[in-house]
Amino acid sequence: MPKTNLCKREVPHAQLGRLLAGAAVVQKVGAEEMGAMIGCCGKTARSRVRNPGDLTVSELTRLAKRLNIPIDELRAAIRY
Repeated sequence: MPKTNLCKREVPHAQLGRLLAGAAVVQKVGAEEMGAMIGCCGKTARSRVRNPGDLTVSELTRLAKRLNIPIDELRAAIRY
């Protein structure tokens, strides 16, 4: 029988994903618009915001600039 993992672990880069998604909601930016910002379709943009570890540095900086996320907040959300 498989073991049950009862401890709550945070997904890597979850805080960064919440920051990006929250800024998009506040500024009323949809997935299609975010896709246009980083040069992909809306489905891919939505997937990358859910798993920000897949974002490239240039895509992340473009999103942060266009969503008006201060660099300090962005740095604080990135975990190494």
